[in-house]
Amino acid sequence: MDASDGKNEKKLKIWKGNSLSIAGRTTLINSSLSNAFIYHMSLYLLPKTVVDTLDKQRRTYFWKGGGTKKKYHLVRWENICKSKSKGGLGVKDISKMNISLLCKWWWKLETENGLWQDLVQKKYVKDSPLSVVSHKIDDSPIWTDLLKVKQVYLGGRVLQVKNGKNTRFWEDIWLKDKPLCILHPVLFDWCLNKNISVYNVLCANGRLPFDWCLPPSFFQEWLGILDATFSFNFEDANDKVSWKWGRNKMFTTKSTYDHLTAGQSRGHFNHIWKAKIPYKIKIFTWLLEKDAVLTKDNLIKRNWLGNPSCIFCGQLETSKHLFFQCPVARCIWGMVGSCLGATNVPNSCSQFKLWIEHWLPNGKPIHHFGFAAVCWAIWKGRNKAIFDGKIIRHPAEILTHACAFMTYWAGLTKEDFQVGILEGVKSLLAYAHRALAQQAATTPRMLPAPPTPATEDEDEA
Repeated sequence: MDASDGKNEKKLKIWKGNSLSIAGRTTLINSSLSNAFIYHMSLYLLPKTVVDTLDKQRRTYFWKGGGTKKKYHLVRWENICKSKSKGGLGVKDISKMNISLLCKWWWKLETENGLWQDLVQKKYVKDSPLSVVSHKIDDSPIWTDLLKVKQVYLGGRVLQVKNGKNTRFWEDIWLKDKPLCILHPVLFDWCLNKNISVYNVLCANGRLPFDWCLPPSFFQEWLGILDATFSFNFEDANDKVSWKWGRNKMFTTKSTYDHLTAGQSRGHFNHIWKAKIPYKIKIFTWLLEKDAVLTKDNLIKRNWLGNPSCIFCGQLETSKHLFFQCPVARCIWGMVGSCLGATNVPNSCSQFKLWIEHWLPNGKPIHHFGFAAVCWAIWKGRNKAIFDGKIIRHPAEILTHACAFMTYWAGLTKEDFQVGILEGVKSLLAYAHRALAQQAATTPRMLPAPPTPATEDEDEA
């Protein structure tokens, strides 16, 4: 090995534990870094430059921790900021959380009484419907920021009309299941008072000014609207406000935040987060399923100049190859499959899910448990071979390590699952020990012929 190869191998070693430290950092970011400025987010709409600066700090800590060495960013930050139900790690998106917190003030203004509400009503709202209040030059900075998120709040607000004073005649949903501006767009365009409230329409006896003299067909349409309006069952009480995005029709910051991030869903990893395994292993398998583990092909994408060959077989090392298609991995999955009575082995993460459901249909709670143990054992064996020079003599060695992990992790599961897990571990260990006993002593790295990989047709069977 020349000097450049040694330098590259040393650089590779720096990143081998990167996924492990992410687990604790995620928790710390949510519990500390994201909450350190939550008071300011509940009062002001943070400028984009401030949000970018805060995100940079959190992003840097997420990947580097407290160190100063450069670390690879394995996953895009916006994906990390998605909730776990939408495929991310649940780190809060500062901008969307900021908007959600400010929307709460609008809810307080409409549903609660107090000194702040009285001041705002007299200075800014006055007798106008809340939805038509607009920005003025002499507005305070806090009120100006609240006006910027008003449309978000109005999107989740639902009005139950009583006296109609706080309900927009054209743009709120009150008479039918859609706003009148949508159901009657021509009349809305011609109307000169688009922001008029329902109460003021009643006070004007329906005499609204229009740009044009209404043709007979539109005049009849307008008379139909007025007939429905004056037939509505009004009450002598303030309009009642409810929240359509939350449970029990009550506003919560969480419901607003969930709505703002609703369009980001690209699959979920509930099978990972519900698995009874250590959190750092959950992060590792999450990265593995997103093809973001630092195998050598991913390092090359990041301008790494080392040897891209698999340490076990000499082929190009990718995550799919290392964990499924390498002769070592195929033999490991073959031994696992033999204990299950399987006649093939999986070729990828997606195939594994079909494979394990086919051959172990009643063991869904432990599907990811076994997958994580085997993949983690392969990853640890690969790292020892690269960094410590400890070449395995037989794939069964890695399987025994996987069994050790499963035995240790079994303590995290319920007692009824522990019995089944430990029985399965005994069967795997017995098979691994038989394979080691039959190993040819003259060829330390000789691998048995790997089983046939699964085909797409077999997986779908």
